[in-house]
Amino acid sequence: MIFNHIILATLWILYCVLHSVLASEWVKKKMRQWLADNKWYRIAYSLFAFISLIALFYYQLKTNTVQLFLATHSILTAGIILSTSGLLLMLVCIRKYFMNLSGLRNLFIENFSNELQITGVHRHVRHPLYLGTFCFIWGLFLLFPYLSLLVANIIITVYTLIGINLEEKKLMAEFGERYVKYRKVVPKLFPSLKPKEEF
Repeated sequence: MIFNHIILATLWILYCVLHSVLASEWVKKKMRQWLADNKWYRIAYSLFAFISLIALFYYQLKTNTVQLFLATHSILTAGIILSTSGLLLMLVCIRKYFMNLSGLRNLFIENFSNELQITGVHRHVRHPLYLGTFCFIWGLFLLFPYLSLLVANIIITVYTLIGINLEEKKLMAEFGERYVKYRKVVPKLFPSLKPKEEF
């Protein structure tokens, strides 16, 4: 059983590494050199990420694992609230910038450039999609406290926290002083109840 979880951890780490490498500027630059039309790379990347993620989820569900604790009524209630709120936040974010995330916008708009997202949920937290992801996966763990899910959640959490710091540097390079000001006002992951000054 331990071997199954080692394989699962290896597959999650491999997925995270591939996800980062294929999304890196170096790979994008190489693809621009190799392809006359680079519009399709983002879509191909998104499809690969989605299909491989589904395959990984399927493998995880089939993995022989162990339940770590019995969930009490309070734990189940907390899990439902956390996972549901996380899923809703993720759906809000995906709806907000699905066209950009998927690469579909590149097909319809020539020389498309990213916009700094500072409206809606982004007025309260800089990375709402990641916050929603954390709430969702850890809420699921409270509902289904299996070792396989714990392994996946730890890897996803560590990978995402590293990714957030790298993304922050990229956003500062792309948007400059505007992002620096936004960063000073709006928290990274945990929304603040303090009133916000304009940015």
